[in-house]
Order: sequence, then structure tokens, then C-alpha cells
Amino acid sequence: MNFPFHYEFGEEGLEVRLGPWTVRRVRYDDIEDIRIGYNLWNEHWTNIWPWRYLTLRRKTGWVRNFVINPADREAFAQLLRQRLGA
Repeated sequence: MNFPFHYEFGEEGLEVRLGPWTVRRVRYDDIEDIRIGYNLWNEHWTNIWPWRYLTLRRKTGWVRNFVINPADREAFAQLLRQRLGA
């Protein structure tokens, strides 16, 4: 079963995709922290599984918490940290 959003590592940032289209992108150089879970004040691009929340804290923007929910959030967070060079 396919759900609307999936997440990919692009050249310059994390991409939120809806089918073949990139609907949102967070640049790697704008991410300052990666946390398991979520904050109440956030921009979210998630599917239906709330127990998979992963929060990216951005350096810029009005709403700096960016929430996604990849299938394996721990593995995804580790891969993202590698992309960030952390």
C-alpha cells in the first residue's frame, strides 16, 4: 500500500515527494538538529503513523520544526546525520 508522502535524499536537501513530484525541500545546511518525536509547533509532512515522527530543527524560518515520518525513523535519522557530516 502506497501512502502519499515519501522522503528522499536529494543533492542539496531532504525532499518530500508526492508521487513523482517534490513538494517540499529542506536544505541540508539549514538543518541544525534531528530528534525522534515531534513538537506541537511544527510544519509537518507526514502520513498516518504518529509513532514514527522525526523532527528536523531548522536554523531559519517562522516554524523551525519540520516533522516527517519515514518507515524506519532511526535508520533514516542515521542516514541523514551522515549526509550532514555529523
